[in-house]
Amino acid sequence: MSPTRLLQRLLRRRPSATVPPSRIEIRPPALWGQAEPVWQSVWSWMRQSPATGGARPTVLDKARQDFCAALGDLHGEATHDLSRRACHARSLRELWHLRAELYNLIAFHLNQTEADRRLAQVNRHFPARAAGTATNVLQSTDRHAQRHNS
Repeated sequence: MSPTRLLQRLLRRRPSATVPPSRIEIRPPALWGQAEPVWQSVWSWMRQSPATGGARPTVLDKARQDFCAALGDLHGEATHDLSRRACHARSLRELWHLRAELYNLIAFHLNQTEADRRLAQVNRHFPARAAGTATNVLQSTDRHAQRHNS
């Protein structure tokens, strides 16, 4: 059996649920195609009654709330600045880029365990995949085999 086939068989049997949390890759939101279509926005706006008091929170609103909640009990100039930037972020991608600062501030003021816990609440709003997933490994081994067979 060739090494490529052996690797493919082994990877196929490996359960994906065994990937430890530290190996989960949080990916930035896509630049295009993630926004709600205009007709859906207009339709939901027209269906709202004045008694409801506004629209349902969007994914961005929920992400902002979780981001600011993670900073809730911290104080200082840097914390205030990050909270202000998070509250005024115009997209999930902007919030995604602020995650490293969030982690650093929480770890500095509290500890890394708490920073991991709080960042997990923020990360649930972003696309995730296991780092080094089988598809990536298989694609690289297929490319490697193609180069050697040519």
